[in-house]
Amino acid sequence: MASSMKFMFLVVAFLFFLSQYSVAQISCPYDYMFEGRYATRDYNGNLINPPPPNRPMYIAANSICHDPADCTEKLETSLAFIGLVSQNFYNDAILQKKTIPELKSMIPVVVSSAIDIAREQIDSGSQRVIIPGYIPLGCLPIYKTVFQTKNLAAYGLSHCLKRFNYLTRSHNEQLQAAIAKLARERPNAVVIYADFYNAYLYLLRVARRNGFEIKRTCCGRGGDYNYNIKRTCGATDIPQCPDPERHVNFDGVNLSEISHKIMASRLATLILPKLQCRF
Repeated sequence: MASSMKFMFLVVAFLFFLSQYSVAQISCPYDYMFEGRYATRDYNGNLINPPPPNRPMYIAANSICHDPADCTEKLETSLAFIGLVSQNFYNDAILQKKTIPELKSMIPVVVSSAIDIAREQIDSGSQRVIIPGYIPLGCLPIYKTVFQTKNLAAYGLSHCLKRFNYLTRSHNEQLQAAIAKLARERPNAVVIYADFYNAYLYLLRVARRNGFEIKRTCCGRGGDYNYNIKRTCGATDIPQCPDPERHVNFDGVNLSEISHKIMASRLATLILPKLQCRF
């Protein structure tokens, strides 16, 4: 499912905006950006093909490293971004109609996976690591379509499903606690939580102010949210709107390009001062 890549564009946009702020403010220069152990991007956001996952860090970065010592040196001038680890665990479980208690029981495993990768990244030489939380999952058209109900009490802000936003907040709270603990364990590294949840709420405020379409997807067909899980964007008979720049959601799973830019700019503004750059 495309959900495994759903926030890749946001990561790239975030990297771009952070680099622009860095250049403009003569702040935090870095040579590479590592997305967990799985991928590496250069300063301009270009993907360097990753090797297979679940390998030692110097092997996972061997597209730019000659040996462990060389990798450590490069990691010291890199920004590590730990991607949304095990995101499909949640997605698959939600679509399998798992209960909220069942979904919440997965949180410690998912959080531990992200922290373990971050710890490995730091121990391999990274000095600045960013770990993101989740956006409000209950706001995504895919879930609002699959779990649509006439029970108005099930919905909250922007007609988002409250139970899945509750799951997201629970995940983010446990992740922030784990990040604080990791920061105490590795005091020589800067470990930062990227608040995707509130960045998304900021996006909604901007969207309302500018008259964007918040409810319906740009690319899709059918239902209240212009989304059909059996006939998704990319199928030959599924149309795309003429104005994607006026939509928050692109295809029911992925946000639009303008949404990624708004969120990424917001995140870069908030995170840059926390990177503790030295000159």
